Formats: sequence, C-alpha cells, structure tokens
Amino acid sequence: MSADPNLLHDFLTLPASTVYESNGKCGDMSPDIRALFEGARLAGPAFTVRCWPNDLSAMRKAVDLAPAGSVLVIDGGGQPGVTTWGGGASIAAQRRGIAGVVTNGCTRDSDQIRAMRFPVFCQGTSVRGGVRHHPGWLQAPIAVGGTVVNPGDWLVADGDGVVVIALDRLQSVREAALDKFRKEQAREERLRAGEAYDI
Repeated sequence: MSADPNLLHDFLTLPASTVYESNGKCGDMSPDIRALFEGARLAGPAFTVRCWPNDLSAMRKAVDLAPAGSVLVIDGGGQPGVTTWGGGASIAAQRRGIAGVVTNGCTRDSDQIRAMRFPVFCQGTSVRGGVRHHPGWLQAPIAVGGTVVNPGDWLVADGDGVVVIALDRLQSVREAALDKFRKEQAREERLRAGEAYDI
C-alpha cells in the first residue's frame, strides 16, 4: 500500500479545494477536522484505525504496522476532549515514514508536534491521555468527520481541510484536478493583469 511517487507529487501540489471540486464535490470531512499547524499538508493512502472510546491500543499498534507513505486515519469516536494522538506517537510515526494523521479525536503534545512539522489534522487539542484495554480495529471501514474512509482510499489535506478519494476514482480525480489547477492558475494570471472577476 505504499504511496506511488507520481501520485504523491501531484496530490501534494494540488490544493485540497481543487481536489474536492474534481472529486464531484464530495469526500470532504467536516471543518472540525483541521490542521494542527499552519502549512500542514499531506497526501497518501489510508491505514484505518478505530479505537474503543478513550483507548489508544489500536492507535499504538497501527503506528508499528502502517506502511511508509500511508496516512493513519483514526476514528476515536469524535467526542470532545478525547485524545487519540500525541508526541510519542508522532516521533515513532515520523521515523517510520508515515505521511501524517487524520483523526476525529484530539491531539496533545501539540507544541512538540508543531516543532516536528509532522502533519496532523484533528478535532482539537486536549491535555487528556488514554487507556489501553481494548484492541480496537485496524484496516476496516470507518467514518471520520462525517465521511466514510476505506482502507486504501486516498486523503489529501491542507489548511482548507481534508478530502477523501475512493481508490477506484483516484486516477480520474487526479487528471481532472491537474486540468482544473492549470485553468485556475491561468485565470489568476488574467486577474493580476486586470481582467474583471465576475465574468
């Protein structure tokens, strides 16, 4: 499930908003799931994790099992204040080449993670920790931010939000997004040259 370097380059270059438009205006997660720090962005195939509420066992296991280049997508239940990610996990994930994390839980050790520049998209921050009693579930369909994520689906995320692309639509969305991005850039150049905006 390692990330294709050409796909990765293109999706890291394309704005998430352009990808969303090219994905039929679907696949966007709730705006509650947002970048932990300015400039964070990621792209890659999903390695899905579902944790029993407030239990970090499945997340810890996933950090050691997820292939390099994958994005950990963690369903922690979406309840306020529940932490699903932290600094130690970020150190281990970054060392293993994991592309980043998307979760409907909170993150702690946020200053440490910002300093590392490890891409995390989450519901917020919290001082709380978790317990380790329930094994949870790995590589099963989950829902995060109101969007279903299947193992292997691709995620593209930047400061505007997170978009999920079904694996069987990946190439067509990529081609449409590249074409749309070129048109957007050309339009912006015309605007800089004085073209009216409302045409």
